[in-house]
Amino acid sequence: MPLTDDIIDQAVQRYWREYDRYAKLSEFVGEACQKLLDANVIRGSVQWRAKNPDRLKSKLLKYQSNGDHDTELTDVDSVFRVLKDLAGARITCYVENEREGVVDLLAKHFDGTGPNGEVIADVKNQTGGFYKATHCAVQIKDEYLVGRYKNLRGLSCEVQVCSLLAHVYNEIEHDLRYKTLSGALSRAEGELLDALGHLVQTGDTIINQTLEAVAVRHKQLQSAFEDEYDFVARMRPLFPDASNFAINAGHLFKACVKLGLDTPEKIKDELKWDGSTAETGKIVAERLAKVVNSEDATQLEIDPLSSDQLLVLLLRDDSLVEKLKVHHPSGRGIGRGPRVLSVAKRLQDLKTVVPAEKRPE
Repeated sequence: MPLTDDIIDQAVQRYWREYDRYAKLSEFVGEACQKLLDANVIRGSVQWRAKNPDRLKSKLLKYQSNGDHDTELTDVDSVFRVLKDLAGARITCYVENEREGVVDLLAKHFDGTGPNGEVIADVKNQTGGFYKATHCAVQIKDEYLVGRYKNLRGLSCEVQVCSLLAHVYNEIEHDLRYKTLSGALSRAEGELLDALGHLVQTGDTIINQTLEAVAVRHKQLQSAFEDEYDFVARMRPLFPDASNFAINAGHLFKACVKLGLDTPEKIKDELKWDGSTAETGKIVAERLAKVVNSEDATQLEIDPLSSDQLLVLLLRDDSLVEKLKVHHPSGRGIGRGPRVLSVAKRLQDLKTVVPAEKRPE
């Protein structure tokens, strides 16, 4: 049965009643996505929103008019089951090559709507065109469904991931090609849209080269770290096997600053750096990952190819761990401690041992 005026009216009325849930969901997901970018030193921004009820009505009226989803939208419940973007967030990365990594982070941090609760990435790279984005329907993990978020169980939020320049093209292309009220695009309009797509590709290359030039300049600095991006640029070369060094580096950067380790030389002095130190970090991170990552009951995950190689080296020093505990006291009502202390606890629990010839002095 196709959409009827009555189904549309009832769906919009129900959405008005539940609007605060979707607004709360989009806010939670949006803020969590921003934290993911910060924690993993990914340049980008996040916006979020709950769909305007009037926009929902317009969308349903359009479906009714053109017959889209006739076999799916048969009653009010089906409207809420089929439409995935009532709550939405958009992650815009500085560069296109960050998109896949961000989607991987979403899959780890959220549940999804897949058969086994996994997040499914819907890659929308336009064939023969320039539209590039990945859409993911995510849900909040059970451990976070407490307090004011209890009533969000089962609700999904659509997260779109794209580059900043791709977002500009995507929005213009969508408005011109799919919201035309006066006929199809002219040949001239199509050619101009294609020209814009080529400019986006060129711009993405230039942004990449600019960021690489900044990283090269940062490597020459001797002063204190300017920010987490400077931290990654100057510490990454010390760990040649840490191909994902930026992962988890946001938390680590903050910990190093609190410990007064605000230059590469101070960190190297603290670790009594020698030719085997980086290899030791890799060995310890791999051993810890092998145990921690196999446990279903914990959300903690160790990436042995990331800045965790440096983190585990620092956390082997009990005095540094005690200093971090001073900055992050635990106790009832304080909340969950930072990731670095969770890793420190697991290192202590597992009593990780490194062969003497690999152990920093």
